[in-house]
Amino acid sequence: MQLVLTFIYIAVIGAVLFCMAALLFRGDGSAGSWTYFTCQGTVVLWCASQIMQMMAKTRGELTAAFLVGNVGICFVGSTWFYFTMLYSGRKLKGLVKVAPAAISAFFYLSVLTNELHHLYYRDFSLEHVIHGPLFYANVTLTYFFTLTGAVILYVKMGPKHPLARKLVVASVLVPVALNAIYLMGFVSPSFDITPLGFAISVFLVMMAAFKYRFMNLRKELAITNEKLLLEQERNRIAQQVHDTAGHTLTMIQSYMKLAEISAGKENFDEVKGYLTEARQLTGQGIKELRESINMLREEAEYELLTQGVMQLANQMKEIPVEVTVRGEDGKQYSHLSKTVYDTVRESMTNTLKYAEASKMDVVIRFTKNAVELMIADDGKGCENIQDNNGLRGIRERVQKAGGTVSFISSPGEGFLTRVKLPL
Repeated sequence: MQLVLTFIYIAVIGAVLFCMAALLFRGDGSAGSWTYFTCQGTVVLWCASQIMQMMAKTRGELTAAFLVGNVGICFVGSTWFYFTMLYSGRKLKGLVKVAPAAISAFFYLSVLTNELHHLYYRDFSLEHVIHGPLFYANVTLTYFFTLTGAVILYVKMGPKHPLARKLVVASVLVPVALNAIYLMGFVSPSFDITPLGFAISVFLVMMAAFKYRFMNLRKELAITNEKLLLEQERNRIAQQVHDTAGHTLTMIQSYMKLAEISAGKENFDEVKGYLTEARQLTGQGIKELRESINMLREEAEYELLTQGVMQLANQMKEIPVEVTVRGEDGKQYSHLSKTVYDTVRESMTNTLKYAEASKMDVVIRFTKNAVELMIADDGKGCENIQDNNGLRGIRERVQKAGGTVSFISSPGEGFLTRVKLPL
């Protein structure tokens, strides 16, 4: 019987190693690939420990076998969970990144120190091994990580290949079910059938991999990156449309208000001037919106950073905008002109819409290593600053350029925006 079991475990190890090698060629050397191989490596150690246990003649040899096997028992759940997270494109951060590995390490440490507390194995001898509460806690958490990973994969794979989803989920449930059967005592305690479940598992994974492209990480990575780029471009265009439309409509409203006042005074030359500027601004806004919607907008940069700011200040008619330049503008700052232009434009739009201000100040300071921008109004201010689309757009643009931004306001004290953009 021992010879038969040894042959079975060797066959399982061979099957797992073969599947690992076959899937290696489908990976891309990413963290997801290596995490999957690590997970399968724990299965190999688990199987190897079964052979070592059957061959053990002394308590020391049995201890060595259990130390090897518990690497698999303690870490298989957490490494599988990490693989499913990485494969599905989810980020590992915070407790999700640390907790599974820490829990696995804790249980393995409890194995190493079992002689001091006897909480992992209540009794450990050549004759029999009795599990303790920490062992069952480990098994419970391993089941949790394993089944959670199965759900993550099921959701990730979607309904496009229903049979592939079933194969992958079955590859998880089979070893879990066999392990539960073993722990409940339905088979001989000297014959852990769990590794056999993993052998079945890797073959199911191979079927999903080669027939339904599961574990084709190169393709999955390309698809994920493509979706990310599309999402980023969609957000960029949405932000551009928001800023362009908001600024254009707000400025037109301002011109109409001034034209109405001038008409009341029967100053028709001023009315004509405001209407002309509104028409020109409308044409410019329509052009920019069309380019944004068609995704043809060029990220134009002014040769000098201050050119765009001066243009915006000249367009503002309802309240005066004073632009102060400290230091000398130059071509070395031109790559930041778009970020500064959009920031000043959105700030002007917000001032006209919400601030009830009588003036604005824009200060641009050029240094050897950075451009500093300050935009202030003398409006009503606010007690709580909320990141609406406009402020969020400013923050995202500045951070994308590697800079920092802060917003300061209080009731009756106006609104201040500070930006620092490194070269």
